[in-house]
Amino acid sequence: MYWRVRKITPEILLRQYAVHILLALSLFFNFILFVSRPKKEAVSKELQTNFVDFAKQVTIHLLDTSYITYMDSTVQLQSELAPKVLTYLRAKKLLAANNDELKVTNLELQRTRQVCTVRFDSVSLNDPNQSGLVPVDVQGVIAIHSSDETGPTTPQPFHFVYLVGISGKTKKPIVAEFQEKPVNPG
Repeated sequence: MYWRVRKITPEILLRQYAVHILLALSLFFNFILFVSRPKKEAVSKELQTNFVDFAKQVTIHLLDTSYITYMDSTVQLQSELAPKVLTYLRAKKLLAANNDELKVTNLELQRTRQVCTVRFDSVSLNDPNQSGLVPVDVQGVIAIHSSDETGPTTPQPFHFVYLVGISGKTKKPIVAEFQEKPVNPG
């Protein structure tokens, strides 16, 4: 039998095994990308900032009892809260049940010249739940002052948890669920 001796050069090896080398590199890079990918349910930094700002805005509108801005804040809540949340807050008497009640409350606030301010102690986001809603925990203090001194004399703490999602109609954040938590002293 005749054996032929061939000279093997890098060029011959490259031609023969180029596909194998490219496949190995592709698998290696895909593995690196797979391992370093962000969590699927993680919320982007931009969306986190939007949700934090939105939660602060909703809290201010919800707690606003200032005679100057009460009407506007209450009207804004119509687009910031889901219908289920609006119904819940009206049932708990945290929101006016109808326009007449809203006007009466506004007149009373104007009569007493009531103003308020809100201080946020913490606003934190958690990972989305299985429904895709992002829990936003909001804690702080509200101080109320009126000309007839009928309101609380010391600042009142609050602790709310909102489940925030994106509205299908407006593509803007909306509070899908609302919980009022007990306030931790201190």
